Amino acid sequence: MLKSMVGTIVFVAGLAALAGCGGGASEPAVPAPGVTVKQLTATETVFEANPIYSPDGSSILFESDATGNLEIWRLPLGGGAVEQLTHNAGQDTSPYWLPDGSGFVFESDRSGTKSIWRQDLTAPGSEPVRITDDNGQDGSPAVSPDGTLVVYESNRGGPSGLDLWVSPVGGGQAVRLTTSVGGSYDRTADWSPDGSTIVFESDRERGASALFTVPAKGGALVRLTPLAGYEGHPAWSPDGARLVYESTLSGDMEVWCVDADGANARQLTETGGFWPRWSPDGRHLVYCNWGATEPNVWEANIE
Repeated sequence: MLKSMVGTIVFVAGLAALAGCGGGASEPAVPAPGVTVKQLTATETVFEANPIYSPDGSSILFESDATGNLEIWRLPLGGGAVEQLTHNAGQDTSPYWLPDGSGFVFESDRSGTKSIWRQDLTAPGSEPVRITDDNGQDGSPAVSPDGTLVVYESNRGGPSGLDLWVSPVGGGQAVRLTTSVGGSYDRTADWSPDGSTIVFESDRERGASALFTVPAKGGALVRLTPLAGYEGHPAWSPDGARLVYESTLSGDMEVWCVDADGANARQLTETGGFWPRWSPDGRHLVYCNWGATEPNVWEANIE
């Protein structure tokens, strides 16, 4: 069973530029003295991934195989037991909150095909509702700021590769947003806070993964990061000014930050980092580690 452990430690070697990520600086920021991180779970033999803060910042959703099967769990940040929210023989992964905190969407293969589902948290005991159909393998959902749409990656529409699609949160017609190139992938998307733009990772240029943006209503793609190493799982800051993401540019998978226009990329962690997300107030990051010296769910103070 998962244990909730809050262990605050001074992080001297890691989070090298947290106190100034983005912001238009021409040089990487000097490491901030006394920057701290919290280890939020202590389950070294359990896989945990894709953490995300609730809209009010009181809890974190994440996926875990603590029961032997991947399910969605909720960790209260004010203390209390970790709660398992999904219970199914299928794999339930990649949770993303609805903006009003009433529930979340996630990907699951419980129907036989990986689809996007919605779980209502206002009605205890209610069953998830499927949003997308069996026309493709759908994953990594993200809900628009107004709560009406969900963007996700899918192989529906063919002929190969992964593209971004958008569907109503309540279910309905899927609309294609991007068209992959030669079997490439467009995936792990997130919305800008104003809902006008979507950021995602793609290997459409020379097979090298980088971050791109596309207007939410469709249009020209813009590459934000260079074609070096792997870069993915981007998340927009609440003020729209910055993005965090995971990258192997330094040789290992670490959390990085870049301005929304692609300027001032800088590495934030030095002991590993995956799946970063901002807190609603923009003052913290939650991320995971796996197979590194500091596994589990972590929270970083970026003030």
